[in-house]
Amino acid sequence: MITTRRVPRIVIAALKGGAGKTLITIGIIAALCNRGYRVAPFKKGPDYIDSAWLAMAAGAPCYNLDRFLFGTDGVRNSFEFNTIGTDVAVLEGNRGLFDGVDALGSYSTADLARILKAPVVLIIDATKMTRTASALVVGCQRLEQDVSLAGVILNKVAGQRHKKVLTEAIENDTGVPVLGCIDKLMWSQLPQRHLGLLPIFEHPDSHKFIDQAAQIVERQVNLDVLLTIARSAPDLLSQPMTEKLKRCAYPVRNSVRIGVVRDSAFQFYYPENLEALKDKGAELIEISALNSKGLHDVDALYIGGGFPETHAEILASNVNFKTALKEAVEHGLPVYAECGGLMYLCQSIVIDDKAFPMVNIFPMHAVLRRTPQGLGYIAVRVIRQNPFYPIGKELTGHEFHYSTLSPEVCPPFECAFEVVRGVGIGNHMDGLVYRNVLGTYVHIHAIGEEDWATGIISAARGYASENSKTIGTRPLVYKPGDR
Repeated sequence: MITTRRVPRIVIAALKGGAGKTLITIGIIAALCNRGYRVAPFKKGPDYIDSAWLAMAAGAPCYNLDRFLFGTDGVRNSFEFNTIGTDVAVLEGNRGLFDGVDALGSYSTADLARILKAPVVLIIDATKMTRTASALVVGCQRLEQDVSLAGVILNKVAGQRHKKVLTEAIENDTGVPVLGCIDKLMWSQLPQRHLGLLPIFEHPDSHKFIDQAAQIVERQVNLDVLLTIARSAPDLLSQPMTEKLKRCAYPVRNSVRIGVVRDSAFQFYYPENLEALKDKGAELIEISALNSKGLHDVDALYIGGGFPETHAEILASNVNFKTALKEAVEHGLPVYAECGGLMYLCQSIVIDDKAFPMVNIFPMHAVLRRTPQGLGYIAVRVIRQNPFYPIGKELTGHEFHYSTLSPEVCPPFECAFEVVRGVGIGNHMDGLVYRNVLGTYVHIHAIGEEDWATGIISAARGYASENSKTIGTRPLVYKPGDR
């Protein structure tokens, strides 16, 4: 039976990337938590770093919402399930409000706000601007009138006079309330990298920064009006039990042990991916590639993305772990490695012409570049045998890598994926395979690709089954050169 459900919610958007929306969203979430509200944090689009910050601010997992990766129903179901037992949902957009994959703004933050019927608060970088800010708000109001633009927060305001002129102009011209003005010097001490914030593991004092962000927002943003806007969101249609709830209601037996390499070098994991593995019967064992001396007793290994280049010297020096991993691979251990995980399995990581030895599963070098080499959504087709996916399967995901592999030429028989959209490893190929190992630049979200978790679990169970029969040998799914 379909019912309706009241979910107070708000989308924090901006006119462009770099306007300060992540910083302000962190402050809003932390300030609301300090007031005693149970906040459900969400991040629009594929993202790991911002999501980790929002999760820390909320003291709860941050879930990504992306219609490209898992469709409209996936967005609605994830939002519904992950707001159960919470007081308010705060969703951070990405890029500009209407920026999507094409000229129509497909899969934009505005598109997400429309799907969830969520009011939008717009962050405007007010640097060297007064009434022109009104024109920007008017443009956002008129471009897509079914998107509810309910408030504005001004960032990088130069002083009281600047604040007064901006506020009067916007409210008189547009009727949209200005909820707050944040001084331009407030965020100047925050370290950043690439397209945004430093990962929380690398920030010198992440908890202190979150506390400071909460204090700034509490002083300079009218949270009472913001909450009123969030509560004005219309009721959503609700299913009595989502598919995810059904899976959790019936625990899977015959558990397998899956190692997850998770430390400050490898930290990019969607919570839904880890939950999907557990839902399908996995016991997850966290392992550090930085200081673990052995591999533990696992039936498969998942190495996610991250910044192995910033830890290259430590990773290179942990010879015991690299040796244990390489031996396990030769004995058939299934390993799924994404992006940073792929780099780690190469012969070396090269930074400014200096090579740091890695695991040497793939006889290639991961060379760090100064600009992004692959950035955005990616689609691939499985064209050759591999440990995890059936031939013919089409996968959608995203890529974000500053590295390339050398040599650049990838003979087709070494790759399981043909790239339909995006960059991948190169030459329209991706998905290096060796024995039961798959290394790829493609980040997969488990909600959109159920075969991801199913494939890892199946490979782990096959390995565990053979391990119970034999000692020292494992089944090989693929050998280099097989067609």
